[in-house]
Order: sequence, then C-alpha cells, then structure tokens
Amino acid sequence: MNQNISDEIQEDVVPKESGIGFLTLMIFFLVAAAAGSAVPFMLPNLFAPETHSTVGTSSAGGDAISVNDMTYVSFGESTVNLDEGRMNRYLRLKMSLQVKQKDKERLEDLLERKNLVLRNWLLSHLSDKTLDEIRGKAGQNMLRREIRNHFNTTLFSDGHDRIYDILFEEFNVQ
Repeated sequence: MNQNISDEIQEDVVPKESGIGFLTLMIFFLVAAAAGSAVPFMLPNLFAPETHSTVGTSSAGGDAISVNDMTYVSFGESTVNLDEGRMNRYLRLKMSLQVKQKDKERLEDLLERKNLVLRNWLLSHLSDKTLDEIRGKAGQNMLRREIRNHFNTTLFSDGHDRIYDILFEEFNVQ
C-alpha cells in the first residue's frame, strides 16, 4: 500500500508534457535565426552600396540619372544669426544646386526672378535653427533636404523636382 501511495504522489509531481516540446521550440528559433541572417546573402542588391554612377531617379519617368548629365548652379552666400540665447552664433553658408544639364538655363532664369523670395525664406528658415539642429552630418543633411524641397516647390509648380541636391560649399558656424 505504501508503494501505491508513493507511485500516485510521483505521478502527480511529474508535470505532463505540453503539446510543443522544448526541443521543438529550440529548433524553431534556430531555423528562424538562420533564415534571418541569410537574408542579406540572398538579396545582395538591397544591402550593397550602389556601384553605378547614378544620382537618383527622375520623378517623371523613373529613369536613372547619370552623374555626367548633372551640373551645378551657384546660389551664393548667406549669413544669419542662429536661434541662440545671446544671438552670438552665426552661420555662414555658401551653396550650389545640383540640376540636370538640360534644366540649367531654365533654373538660372527662375533663380534670377525669384532670388529675393528664396533668399528671404532661406534667411528666415536658417535663423530659426539652433546650433544643435544643424550640428553634424545628420543636421546638415536635414537642412539640405528642407532647402531642396522648398526650392523645388517654390520654383516648379508642376510638382516635378528639378533640383536634385543642395551642396554646401561653405558651412561655417562661429
């Protein structure tokens, strides 16, 4: 009788197996980890740096734009006080606009006509920036995107971007 009672107690203490075993879960996680780490090797074009000489895609047709098709139009120099407490920091900025060769003449004409409007916006926009907002590569890239987007919107009302990049020739904070 003692033996029957101890057998019953042992049966109650031993947990019953659930539907999925520990080994099955471990195998599943190993397969998932292996599949996740294999993705970059199976799709190299998504993760590899671009090796051909294109700048981007045209917003109209989606064709690749060759670096040889591009030219630069100078916008000149701007100097503004940054939005700092004592207003003792200023930014001196000289930039050029990257455009397709075929759009250069049109852009120069538009810049001549709307220079005052663009320069006024640029000075106001830059004077709202703090030193922390323009610091480093990320801050400068954000600023370049903001300028490019506003210039494209102001100069080209048809919705097609013709300014592909803003290049800083000088970017001095003092």
